[in-house]
Formats: sequence, C-alpha cells, structure tokens
Amino acid sequence: MCGYLGGKNMQREFIIFAGIVVVSLFMTLHSHNKQAMQDSEIKLSEQRASQENLLMKEGELIRLDGGITLTKSADLIIIKQSNSTIILNEVDAREVIAFLGR
Repeated sequence: MCGYLGGKNMQREFIIFAGIVVVSLFMTLHSHNKQAMQDSEIKLSEQRASQENLLMKEGELIRLDGGITLTKSADLIIIKQSNSTIILNEVDAREVIAFLGR
C-alpha cells in the first residue's frame, strides 16, 4: 500500500514537473518568436523609410502634414492616408487641380 501511494505522489510530481517544462518551453519559443517579429517589423519600417526617401529625392513622392503621402506612378497619382487610399488617373488629377484652382 505504501509503495502504491509513493507511486501516486511520484506520478503527481512528474506531471507537475512536465507541466512546468512544457510551460517554460512555450514561453521560450514565444519570446523568441516575438523578438523575431519585432526585428522583422523594424527592418520593414527601415526599408519603407529608405524607399520613401529615395522616391522623395526622385520627385515621385510628396509627404504632407497629417501623414498624407502623394505618390506618382506612370499616369497615376496615389494619395495615401492612414485609413484610406485614393488613386487618380491623369485626367482625374487634372480635374482635381482645376477644381482646387477655382
């Protein structure tokens, strides 16, 4: 009987130990993945900033107040704001310019 109770206690201790090991492993993997995602986001924002700076130097992008950017691509003008994007073709762009000039 005593051997049987000792076995149950060992089984309970093993289950607790295994649970701790699994939680520790999960937390380690989660931490590693979180760091990798943060590094990826930093690289992406650096690449985006570099690309925007190059486009600004080439005269293909204008950055306005309030986070609004205007990008010129072939015969399209792309107006981006944090929550929306407007794409105008050359004819529409002329109409908007004429409207603003009134």
